[in-house]
Amino acid sequence: MLKAFGYQGQINWLSQQNAIWSVLIVLIWHGFGWGMLIYYTGIKNIDPVLYEAASIDGANWWTTFFRVTLPLMKPVIQINVTMAVISALKQMETVYLLTNGGPNNSTQFAANYLYQQAFKAFKYGYGNAIGVVFIIICVLATVGLNRIFRSKQDV
Repeated sequence: MLKAFGYQGQINWLSQQNAIWSVLIVLIWHGFGWGMLIYYTGIKNIDPVLYEAASIDGANWWTTFFRVTLPLMKPVIQINVTMAVISALKQMETVYLLTNGGPNNSTQFAANYLYQQAFKAFKYGYGNAIGVVFIIICVLATVGLNRIFRSKQDV
């Protein structure tokens, strides 16, 4: 693909400076389909009568997006963002298979570090402590996202 854009050199995708970007590309590609499917379902569940009413009231596409589409998509966006954050926190298998945290721990994620400490270094207590802290971080992230997405009527 890079040759189609005129790049002739070689890229070491798993070098120190490129490894995290390579892992991120794989992770984004991995979760893209589910996210788009959820957004597509959310958009399709918006009643077209609402768009018709907005156009009769004289709303342009910008106003329609911010006053009709975005408020009705808020629960869908909340679910997708929460799932993406938790998925990003718990990535282990992709990192383990691509780089195992290397080079020089530049792609080390918490779940992979937990695995290395508990099952490769045989530090089970330390791995357990990492797991507990990891669960607390996931719960705090979920609670924080729920507060961010809470509507004014819920307060």
